[in-house]
Amino acid sequence: MKIIDVHTHFFPDNIGPKTIEHLKAHAQQKISSYGNGTLASLKEYMKKDGVSLSINCPVATKKEQVISINRKMIECNKREKDVICFGAMHPDFGEIGDMEEELGFIAGAGIKGIKLHPEYQQFYPDDPKYLRMYEACMKNNLVIIFHTGADMAYPDVRSTPKRMAQLLTIKGLRMIFAHMGGYRMWDEAGKYFLGKDVFLDTAYSVEMDDPLMKQIITCHGPEKILFGTDFPWESAGRTIAKLDKIVTGEIKEQIYHKNAEKLLGI
Repeated sequence: MKIIDVHTHFFPDNIGPKTIEHLKAHAQQKISSYGNGTLASLKEYMKKDGVSLSINCPVATKKEQVISINRKMIECNKREKDVICFGAMHPDFGEIGDMEEELGFIAGAGIKGIKLHPEYQQFYPDDPKYLRMYEACMKNNLVIIFHTGADMAYPDVRSTPKRMAQLLTIKGLRMIFAHMGGYRMWDEAGKYFLGKDVFLDTAYSVEMDDPLMKQIITCHGPEKILFGTDFPWESAGRTIAKLDKIVTGEIKEQIYHKNAEKLLGI
């Protein structure tokens, strides 16, 4: 079966292994990883686990990184056929550059979306001052994939399901709430936005109880669930093994690739 992983990460070859170890060191509990954080490592595991296409989701932890990351992602998309890179945006990029212009530029270059991480980027996603960024994404038909829920490196959660639900009032904004709507905050996710017009991905959610994952898929609607791993922090093999116990038939096809194809036009 065709598999599209909508939530992966890789880093430049010269810093990939160091970045992985740095992030592990800052986690509040011991975490494992797969490969060494490079593009080659991602592709190695894609082949091993039978993934047809992966979406790389870069995060600009500083506003000064945005342009550099985006130019590198655009060049990568010209070379690669089985990996598609999203672009980057920092919520405070407007302090040093023209946010609308940059988002328009990357959309014109074929970038299909951006990744925002409220914890790593230290912002509250429902703050009204970021409406300008969301409107620019809508204008340029860019999908936003949000980290949602707890993060092992940060004790305070900025992307709670309650806050993320406020974004659902922005009609026309295409969003993916990662980690089944809120890592380790799944009960709250169920309270605030199950069944609403937003996609959820399965990234780093193998630890969920099978009945809970099945309940979320059923209640939210399988047509709005996307296969994701958060590689290199989770493997497609483990995620597949998890989902294969829960979904079958057409629902499985939707989650593994059809929903992503429709959302991203691929």
